[in-house]
Amino acid sequence: ATLSFAAPNEVALVDRDLHALIKAGMFKWPADRFQLKSLSEYVQPASIDLPVSGNVFLVRDKILPFRRKVAALLKEMVLEERSLKGEGAVLLKGQTYLIHVGEIELPPDARGCLSAKSSIGRVDLMVRGIVDDCGLYDTIPGASRRDFWLEVSPRSFNVRIREGLALTQLMIFRKAEAEPIDLSGVVFNASGQLTEPQLHRGSLVLSLRVPPVGAAEEIVGYEAIATNEVIDLANIGGHDPSRFFRPIGTTIKDERLTLEKDRFYILATKEYLSISPDLSAEMVPFSQHVGELRAHYAGFFDPGFGMSGENKGTVGVLEVRPHETITIYDGQPIALMDFFRNSQQPEKPYGLSGNNYQGQKGPKLAKYFKCSRPY
Repeated sequence: ATLSFAAPNEVALVDRDLHALIKAGMFKWPADRFQLKSLSEYVQPASIDLPVSGNVFLVRDKILPFRRKVAALLKEMVLEERSLKGEGAVLLKGQTYLIHVGEIELPPDARGCLSAKSSIGRVDLMVRGIVDDCGLYDTIPGASRRDFWLEVSPRSFNVRIREGLALTQLMIFRKAEAEPIDLSGVVFNASGQLTEPQLHRGSLVLSLRVPPVGAAEEIVGYEAIATNEVIDLANIGGHDPSRFFRPIGTTIKDERLTLEKDRFYILATKEYLSISPDLSAEMVPFSQHVGELRAHYAGFFDPGFGMSGENKGTVGVLEVRPHETITIYDGQPIALMDFFRNSQQPEKPYGLSGNNYQGQKGPKLAKYFKCSRPY
């Protein structure tokens, strides 16, 4: 099967291109801030992780600064200001915070798209980018220098962040001719066999995995539990998962799962995905027809995802928050995936650049938790 490019006149920039843009001065940090030896340390195969620094502002409202400057709106919005230096700051669930990242200027023929990092989405931390004069989340127009901010909203857990940590990542697309994309080698089943991609309006359909009772997989997923404990995002592998999540076992009849309103779940796709080095991908919402729910917070899939060793694909992990109680079944459509042709093959595909989730075979918690399961 082939997939016509969603935006046929643009390509995704990869690590080689991103290093060049950084060297050309695409980003600018205030002089009194955390100083990076090189932002190049944060470059991924087809995206850049963007570190935070300076202060974090607790604000009354969420804003989209259409034809306005965020800094000019802060005076009437800020309730509290805290530094991210040293031990950093604890952000409380249910609150909204703003962090000034720096200035960004993309080339005139380029646009930027932002998404929370995978580990950030897996702890129910909603992170969205906003830039001056733009009325859209996670969107950076080209051709002008703009102040770039993050809106951070912890949902299930209190979190501690500090300077130098990256909460979001940036993909950059540049206008260029691109060939149609062949998806015939992208989707595998659990047995490692290629399967025919299911398409919806030019996007790949992803479905939910609910294994039957007695299946080899131990769990269906995880559900967040109520707690006032803090997840320190600098403490990798240091948290007891049982204090934050409960596993959902395969004792469910009829391969179905009931998701409770306003709860947070870590689930997985039924599809095993393998993204070749010449492609990048983004998970996007399906439509209102799948029910009132959010299926993911972190959407980018780097070139090389699911291509490690002899593994035939890797499942996509879903960060699900339903807005109404709903029962869903194994194989039920839950999200879409858009694919993009890369400008060239990356120097270091996914799995060769310090990534954490290559080869996951089921729902996997974020890297902040002690690993007690093979997933």
